[in-house]
Amino acid sequence: MPRTPDNHPDAPQQFAASRGAPLTAHVNVEPSIFNGMTTTEAKVIAAAALAACLFMGAIVTTFTGLWQVMLMLAIFGPMAVLWFSSTWLARIKRGRPDGYYTQYLHLWAARRGWVRCRFIGHEGWWDLGRSFEGSLASALRPPREVRRDSHGQSPADTHHRPD
Repeated sequence: MPRTPDNHPDAPQQFAASRGAPLTAHVNVEPSIFNGMTTTEAKVIAAAALAACLFMGAIVTTFTGLWQVMLMLAIFGPMAVLWFSSTWLARIKRGRPDGYYTQYLHLWAARRGWVRCRFIGHEGWWDLGRSFEGSLASALRPPREVRRDSHGQSPADTHHRPD
């Protein structure tokens, strides 16, 4: 195999990117930071996990009187939730285009009426606003072709012909 700048062992790192997907394909995509999870996803999950862990810690603290339990849950709970949710999101994202699950969740919430749909989400048809004299509908059964003889007459015409 001849040596090229891409497969040379001492090739600079600038050529390493040319072997994978082109860099222009990743310009508008938020980069992954943790097991395929983006920064925005990690912030939302961490905030929800912190709130839930603080709430659970407050309940445990009221029953036991140990404020250290709330502190430990607030510190280690969101870390565990982030780890498991990142692996779960990686399974969801695998083999799908960028932004698939966010669009899916948005359409799911729009179907329930929680948010306004940003996409064309109704079933129907487009109209040009013009009228048309004829019909564009096709028959389910096309008309039978009538065989004609060499004189251009059908067999039905020969039976009803007066002599």
